Amino acid sequence: MPGSCTLEEKDDDFMRNREFKLEVKRNDPILVCPAEPTEKQVYFLSNLDQLLALPVDNVFFFHSRKDKSKKAADDPVAVIKESLRKVLVLYYPLAGRLSLSEDLKLQVECEGQGVVFVEAVADCSIAELGALDKPVHFMAQFLYNPPNSTRSILDVPPMCVQVTRFKCGGFSLGLVFNHCMVDLIAESQLLSAWSELARGSLDVSHLTPHLDRTVLNPRSPPRIEFPHLEMSCDVDEEAAVSSPLDEEKEEEYHPNNSSSSSSSKNSFFGSFSLSPEKVESLKRQTLNEGLFTKVTAFEVLAALTWRARTQALDMPPTQVARLLFPVNVRDKLDPPLPKRFMGNGILFAHAAATATELATISLAQTVKLVQDAKAMITDRYVRSAIDFFEVTRAQMIGRATLFVSSWVGIPIHLVDFGWGQPMCALPGTMLPEDAILAPSTCFSNLEAADSSLKLCIALHSQEAVDRFGHCMSSNSSSIVSTHNSWVTND
Repeated sequence: MPGSCTLEEKDDDFMRNREFKLEVKRNDPILVCPAEPTEKQVYFLSNLDQLLALPVDNVFFFHSRKDKSKKAADDPVAVIKESLRKVLVLYYPLAGRLSLSEDLKLQVECEGQGVVFVEAVADCSIAELGALDKPVHFMAQFLYNPPNSTRSILDVPPMCVQVTRFKCGGFSLGLVFNHCMVDLIAESQLLSAWSELARGSLDVSHLTPHLDRTVLNPRSPPRIEFPHLEMSCDVDEEAAVSSPLDEEKEEEYHPNNSSSSSSSKNSFFGSFSLSPEKVESLKRQTLNEGLFTKVTAFEVLAALTWRARTQALDMPPTQVARLLFPVNVRDKLDPPLPKRFMGNGILFAHAAATATELATISLAQTVKLVQDAKAMITDRYVRSAIDFFEVTRAQMIGRATLFVSSWVGIPIHLVDFGWGQPMCALPGTMLPEDAILAPSTCFSNLEAADSSLKLCIALHSQEAVDRFGHCMSSNSSSIVSTHNSWVTND
């Protein structure tokens, strides 16, 4: 029997003072297997992959075709499904299943089991969904997660796909990956090959991924050369981040307590626009202090977000506020990772300061903390991190931590399956410690988008979102808030 998901909520972004009802009916999931026989093996995952064993998702919204050609009648479900079969010949580990090795590490059993695929129908047009500039309460309806996927990471398939049709003729493509399989760069490369096949290309050999991840093997014997605070904390420090098992103490840090950070059921989102001129103004403002001679948009905006979030959450003065952000290590390693490396080629940089320090130091000084953390990510540091995990099996810290990632420079939003580029490309879910910086062309209709940047952040309450917006504005007049809303994913 097909599944049905119903949701009701009053949404200020759409139909003020009216009740918006959305129903998405899902067919039973099927398995889409590679179009040709693929190698059967136990596929190795690196220690950088092991660090990112969690589900990640994206939703792409596409217009219906405007032309009247014969091809315009193509069924997006059929086109996407058939091209998925073909691309899985190249990316066959995504059709496998996770298991544990003898040393209790994740690995993939590749036997062509197939990618989980779901066809669905929504009872509305895309336009009726309102502003799609951030994750919203109904976004989970356009993603498929197997029923047992919340129990164990082993129950999260390498890849799940849901194609949802709308009354307007448009459709959405919802993707859920186990992050241990791909990072955003690898996902973008997968989408490039997949969409070329969907548009009728007969040869995508130039887009063949490099599957071998053993280039990131730990050293023998392991050599830990750095403390790796991105994976551990000093429990003796005055404002130590509490153990996840310490429930009483955990409640003190309520923005990241177990009830909020374990899922996105109670996330409140803020979406902020930043024009190129204002971003340049912020960069000049920080450069004027003479602490550094170069600064990127990400560095200054990550610093600004870190400061504003810490202030908005009203952390205790001695509380250590941590910042983690992914750094692409593909070209930082010696030798560099092979071109089109399929696995996770990122490591999280770590910066930390007390709430009092972040409230009193200048924005430029905060940027310097971000730059220093980024500069730590060298070949030696990455190799040491791989060895650190090998010895300790430590995981990423998560308490009192802001995670900021960037989609800038990654053309994930330019994918074209034959219906043109998506209206928008969004994360399907975000936890209350996440922030994403992206081109406005990701989080809004391409026809209306400009060259500005969008910052989307998830916090634990609407009050915190409002305070965050005020703190951003108090640091710069360049920030324009767009839409804020309470999001509950059923």
